Amino acid sequence: MRRLLILLAALAAAPAFAANAVPTQLPTGVEPVSYDLTVAPDPEKLIFTGHETIAIDVSRGTDRVVLNALNLAIDKAQIDGALATTAVDSKTQTAAFATGHALTPGRHVLTLDYSGKIAASATGFFHVDYAGGRMLTTQFEPADARRFLPVFDEPSKKAIFTLRAVVPRSQMAISNMPEASSEPAGDGLKKVSFQPTPKMSSYLLFFGVGDMERISRDVDGIKVSVVVRKGQTAQATYALDTAAQLLPFYNDYFGQKYPLPKLDLVAAPGDVSGSMENWGAILFSQTNVVFDPRLSSAGDREVVYRVIAHEMAHLWSGDLVTMAWWDDLWLNEGFASWMATKATDHFHPEWRSLLTALGDKDEAMLLDSRTGTHPIVQRVATVAQAEQAFDAITYKKGEAVIRMLEAYAGPDAWRAGVRAYLAEHAYGNATSEDLWRAIDAAAGKPVSQVARDFTAQPGVPLVHVASSSAGVTLTETRLTDDVIVQGVNIAASRMDLAAMDARVLSWRAPIRLQPASGGPAKERFISRTSPQAGSVGDIVNAGQLGYYRVIYDGPSFAPLADAFGRVSAADQLGLLQDGLALGMAGQAPIGNYLRLTAALPGAADAVVWRGQARTLAGLDGYYAAGPRRAAYRAWASSVLAPALTRVGFDARPGESVADALLRETLLLALSQLGDPKVAAEAHRRFEASHTDLLRLSADERRWVLVGAARTADPQTFQQIRALALAAKDPLERNDLYVDLAAVEDEALAEQVLQLSITDEAPSNLAPALVREVAALHPQLAWRFTLANLPAITRTLDTLGRQTFVPRVAEGSNDLKLAEELRAFAAKNIPPDAQGEVQVALARIRNNADIQIRRLPQVDAWIGQHAGR
Repeated sequence: MRRLLILLAALAAAPAFAANAVPTQLPTGVEPVSYDLTVAPDPEKLIFTGHETIAIDVSRGTDRVVLNALNLAIDKAQIDGALATTAVDSKTQTAAFATGHALTPGRHVLTLDYSGKIAASATGFFHVDYAGGRMLTTQFEPADARRFLPVFDEPSKKAIFTLRAVVPRSQMAISNMPEASSEPAGDGLKKVSFQPTPKMSSYLLFFGVGDMERISRDVDGIKVSVVVRKGQTAQATYALDTAAQLLPFYNDYFGQKYPLPKLDLVAAPGDVSGSMENWGAILFSQTNVVFDPRLSSAGDREVVYRVIAHEMAHLWSGDLVTMAWWDDLWLNEGFASWMATKATDHFHPEWRSLLTALGDKDEAMLLDSRTGTHPIVQRVATVAQAEQAFDAITYKKGEAVIRMLEAYAGPDAWRAGVRAYLAEHAYGNATSEDLWRAIDAAAGKPVSQVARDFTAQPGVPLVHVASSSAGVTLTETRLTDDVIVQGVNIAASRMDLAAMDARVLSWRAPIRLQPASGGPAKERFISRTSPQAGSVGDIVNAGQLGYYRVIYDGPSFAPLADAFGRVSAADQLGLLQDGLALGMAGQAPIGNYLRLTAALPGAADAVVWRGQARTLAGLDGYYAAGPRRAAYRAWASSVLAPALTRVGFDARPGESVADALLRETLLLALSQLGDPKVAAEAHRRFEASHTDLLRLSADERRWVLVGAARTADPQTFQQIRALALAAKDPLERNDLYVDLAAVEDEALAEQVLQLSITDEAPSNLAPALVREVAALHPQLAWRFTLANLPAITRTLDTLGRQTFVPRVAEGSNDLKLAEELRAFAAKNIPPDAQGEVQVALARIRNNADIQIRRLPQVDAWIGQHAGR
């Protein structure tokens, strides 16, 4: 595993860690044992005070104790009862304490009194405001526990935490462990004490307080609960059922029972940034826990299940065993994504989660083939880089590579290796190499060789399938997507990517060949230096578990196109995804993708059709208004027509969940494509129900409201806006505002942007509204963002603020906007936090290239084949 090579500047004089030590940015020789913490928040003044006692072990003599602290005022410090001086360094986010005497090896106690501020954004200790109340809660990953308490804020510095809190007597306090006691504290307050935690990393500590209530169930001796704001318990039942179903499954798969006595799923009554796997008290945005059958669709049900499955998988991968340093973040996130898909598919095969995951893999490969990519295991030297590591490469490429490795090792051997890995490192830390050693031992084959190639190198392998009189040959190179616009190569390189590209990359990859006409599969192993032989008519990467693209020459592609309607759903998806990606990159004829699209049978798997609906609607976004766009839309609508005929506008008795999900996706896509029949039906249903939206079923609400909003005139726009204002349920209100942001009329889109920063819309909704508008009006949203950035992003955490601007810009195809983004980043975003900027710049260049070079090819193919 990679080691951190540079200490923070202020700590340069501290002894460097040994070559085989766990990475750290704090001086070595001092380790935390336990924290005893009492906090007293003031929710009105948005401040808090803290008193903590830290037991530390000193392994060699030192004259000071250095730990992490940020935006905290240290009022008093003592070491072993003696007063200590405090030296705070905001640049390195550290505080150093010294008494003027050396600390000898052994146990010592650091006692601190301090105070801090409660933030408005989901960073450290923050508040979430909602109609009628305010919740205080925490979010510490990757390095924000230091905003709540002085702490050794690194994943390898595991310790035991005992928390006490002085809170309003009428409110509920929540932490990682069950409540141990509660006693009056005067002035309408109470002092709540929680049981000590197991040994764990600081970023997993949790505290929350508010007007909350819980529903609970005993599951295998564990008290499993969902905590929601008062009055929402009826909408928490589905989440509780989900958690109760998943916990025994995970206990069995991982071979270790969940070790804490309780598990809370805490729904913040607002829209916080994502979810957080605090051990014993997982924090969720309420949209990922609360489920109202009257308002929520079949798709919403699936999303809630998958998010809960992902976060609960972290209870083992991340909480019980934690990555040693942030360069192995994928051990947490990619692993949890893979496990969530496995669990979801086990309990809900009707959702076709493994097929859906191919779309996530495709998204990862699109990013991974462009400038700005990075290896799964990446060097992380600063907090900003740790925050940037939470991206699609870590999550989605990580998941796809694990699924490929599991298939190569064999599912039983893989599970045995995972169990051994967790057992060996329980309550401790681990690296990728620790996992590979366990898997190799269980599988009896060198899985680690493949694993290292795909986790330590950036990029996507490209397998070439070439036919000749001697047969079919398979060779491997690297797929690159450098963009040339108007004859000038404008792809930019980061220094680390340039260094990686200085040597030829090669991947040892297992491949699976199977005749498109049916028959037994053949297993092969390919690398740049080890080409393989195949046969005409073979699907390469059959089953689509491999993380690579496949490009076929003409003779090899023709029999696959002829048999396309008869191959498996996974292979249909893989052929379509590779065909589109390679066609848009100029590596293969775009006609290959369009030919397969036109040949997709109406009875094909619903997941395949959902992917096609999204893709065809997405391609429409590259066109400007005019005859070319009208011709494309007519063709795309005709392609989707058989699928719409199959599912219709309304649910049918006994239909599958997959068809219900397909219907919503199809109707949203056809709405975006300007299909007149769908637009008329959306408006008809909206007019019949806008005085009472409960007349709409949960499964038709979204496509009807988005369809009505998309082509809205000022009257319809104001009707939807009035519904949002009148909505009593905060989730319904948020959904209506987001639906409104789909409007095509630019003047009305400007109104959405303006209301996003007023008191009309919830303050935490502003970033989502601006990004929704940017999907159709990138220039409009960009100008508005530059003019109103502080107001838009005031509730975002650090990562959200750093990534918001590039994500607004990335949908544009204007190279001038790309230069404006580059200039903005140079002035406003630290150099080590510009990963998302590089991704956005690559996307803008790619968008421009598609519009200039690829759309004419699409138009030409449609002109030749439309109506056939």
